[in-house]
Amino acid sequence: MIFSIVLIVCALCAAYAIATGNRFKQLHIKIQEAQADIEVALIKRYDVLMQSLDAIKGYTEHEEKLMLNLIKARNGMTTAQTQAVLDNQEQVLRNVRIIGEAYPQLYSSELYKNLQTQITETNEHLAASKRLYHANVSIYNQAIAVFPASVIAGMTGNRPAAFLKDENVEAKREIHLR
Repeated sequence: MIFSIVLIVCALCAAYAIATGNRFKQLHIKIQEAQADIEVALIKRYDVLMQSLDAIKGYTEHEEKLMLNLIKARNGMTTAQTQAVLDNQEQVLRNVRIIGEAYPQLYSSELYKNLQTQITETNEHLAASKRLYHANVSIYNQAIAVFPASVIAGMTGNRPAAFLKDENVEAKREIHLR
């Protein structure tokens, strides 16, 4: 009878240890998934920024060239320059019409707004991924810290996971307008 009780207690302890160890593994996998989500968000943010900046550069260069040509045409020029503009006026007007048809409005300011929107959205996605990671780390750390699970955590080598730290908190609080 005593042997049966001891055997049942040992079986229950073993079952608890196995279940607890498996729970630690599941929580650890959740942390790894959250880390992968952060990496995906960082890659997405980088891609969005690079693609948007490339598009903006192209439109900005186009608009700058157009505006410089218009300013040159308006400003005081020498007689030779004026004659050159008059000689090329038909070509300039044709180009302006083509540009006007292709670009009914100048788009760089809209692109800048879109870039800001995309940056905000990707930063929100990244922040959500970080929150999920921190939530998973918190659950894992709590699970390995409470008794009697802490005994099993110690025996199986489960250590607290680290939270992400933002080293540039002070720099992010400063706003630099250029």
